[in-house]
Amino acid sequence: MIRLDLIKKRFGEREVLKGVTLQVEKGELLSLVGPSGCGKTTTLNIVAGLCRPDDGSVLINQVLVEGRYGKKRVHVKPADRRIGYVFQDYGLFPNMKVHDNVSYGLKGRHLPEDEVKKRTLSLLEFVGLSDHSEHYPHELSGGQKQRIALARALATDPEVLLLDEPLAALDSRRRASLRTDFKNILRTLRMTSIYVTHDLAEACTVSDRIAVMGSGKIEQVGHLDHILEKPNSSYVAEFLGLNVYSGKVVSISGCHAEIAINGTVISAGSVPNLHEGAVLVTLKPENVILSSEPTNDNPKWCRCKYNSLVGTIVEIVRMKSNAKVTVDVGFLIDSEMTLNSFEELSLEAGRKVHVHFKADSVGISQGVNQY
Repeated sequence: MIRLDLIKKRFGEREVLKGVTLQVEKGELLSLVGPSGCGKTTTLNIVAGLCRPDDGSVLINQVLVEGRYGKKRVHVKPADRRIGYVFQDYGLFPNMKVHDNVSYGLKGRHLPEDEVKKRTLSLLEFVGLSDHSEHYPHELSGGQKQRIALARALATDPEVLLLDEPLAALDSRRRASLRTDFKNILRTLRMTSIYVTHDLAEACTVSDRIAVMGSGKIEQVGHLDHILEKPNSSYVAEFLGLNVYSGKVVSISGCHAEIAINGTVISAGSVPNLHEGAVLVTLKPENVILSSEPTNDNPKWCRCKYNSLVGTIVEIVRMKSNAKVTVDVGFLIDSEMTLNSFEELSLEAGRKVHVHFKADSVGISQGVNQY
């Protein structure tokens, strides 16, 4: 288990961590996600003992490794924390062959030579690179280097594994391929781990839970489905790629509510204890349907309450397999669709289009931070 209590850190005038509190359960893999500069790597380095906090405490398996015990300041050296660390830039020794890189930590523990050799071979087999034992790092691909870095981090049998953007140095195609391999390896290990990334898809693929970080503090922790359905702030919702609005409940009738957003009223599914007043409104872009018709003829929608608005396309972003279209309906709303659907509709900026979304797909949160 890893526990951080009210960790603070400042570099000069810049406050990097503002009281970070986080707990990772034994055997859990938690992804720490957030934009660059929000404090993710600093948090990881404090857990590892590579950086000392200005205040707060760190416990690993209920042992205080950083903080205060009475009047005494505790700082357990990194080498004594039984932590494996996989760095973003691999951190391999360029003048050493693969087997020497993996066995480096084992030799430092003065283990018998045959035991070092046996464990090194076992780790190389585990990451699928036993046939690269005699190669140098410059002879490996980015994905292979990262596997070797993982094997080296595991060599000393750590209790905790820390991974700092381990796939960030790879191109998008190789990153997507290695993501699945990493997921399988890490889940086989069942080791208490923190996986730092700015890539939400990567975090969702490899981890049990995610912690969204922003501006030096943890904004929300939980399983992705829960956070997507109930983001606790506009920051979290925007980071997750949702449409986010400040709205006002103007009426509640049975299982539905009417909400005004910038003067435009939409229908939403009501939630328990909802009352009139300010709310945070969220909507997944994939739940927004664009059409040239004022009604949606999908038979699956015939018995459900849905919104139908008309607006003007203000921006189109085409990607490899889908397109994001932004429409002004009195407020800006993003829709995501396949390229086939996009081409069938012949969409272009400046064109009028009808926007449909189910009332029950609108998320409502009352009493949360909207700014």
